[in-house]
Amino acid sequence: MWSGDNVIAYNSFYAEPSCHEKTAKLKKDIQDRNHYLETLIEKLELIPMIKAVSEDKIPLINVNSKKVFIVHGRDEVSKINLEILLKEMGLEPIVLHRQPDEGQTVIEKFEKHGSDVGYAFILLTPDEIAYLANEDTLSDGERKKEKRARPNVIFEFGYFVGRLGRNKVCCLYTGDVEIPSDLKGLIYKQYHKDVKEVAWDIRQDLKAVGIIK
Repeated sequence: MWSGDNVIAYNSFYAEPSCHEKTAKLKKDIQDRNHYLETLIEKLELIPMIKAVSEDKIPLINVNSKKVFIVHGRDEVSKINLEILLKEMGLEPIVLHRQPDEGQTVIEKFEKHGSDVGYAFILLTPDEIAYLANEDTLSDGERKKEKRARPNVIFEFGYFVGRLGRNKVCCLYTGDVEIPSDLKGLIYKQYHKDVKEVAWDIRQDLKAVGIIK
C-alpha cells in the first residue's frame, strides 16, 4: 500500500521543473558557454606567432605584407566599398569567396588565404536577429532581441585576433549590431552608411603598424 507520504514523494520526484528552475538552468548553461568561449579566445591569443616554422606549424607572419583580409557577412555594399578603399591605399584585399576553391573545404581555404596577410578587417553587420531560448513562449513584441553578425564572422574575428594580435585587427560596425562581449577590449570603428566615413582612422591605424606609409 502506498501511504500519503509515498504519493507526495513520488509526485515530487517526477514533477515538471518549475519556471524558476528552468530559468536558473538556462542561465547556468549560458554562463558555462560564455566561459568556454572566453577560454578559447585566451588560447588563441597565446598561440606563438613569431617562432621558426616547419611544414606542420603556423607560417611566419609577413609583417610587410600588403595583403589584408576582409571578414564579412551579408552586407555586400560595405564589403565592396571597403575593398575599393583598401585598393586605393595600395593594398591587396583578400575576400575568401573570390579565391579559387581548388577542391578545398571552407576551413582549408580560409587557413590558406588567411595565413600570409598582414592585417585583417572585420565587418560586423546586423545580419541575424536572436533572442533567448526561454522566450519562445513570448510574443514577438515581448522578446528581447539582439541584432548579430553571422557566426562565421565571429569565429574568423577570434582567429585573426589570435593570429595577428589585436593591434592588427580593425573591426568596423554599423547599425545596432551586438558587439561580442568577449572582444570588447578591442577598438571598434562605427560607420553609418559607408565605410569611407572612417577612412582617415583606418589609414592612421595602418600607418601605425607599418602596413602603409
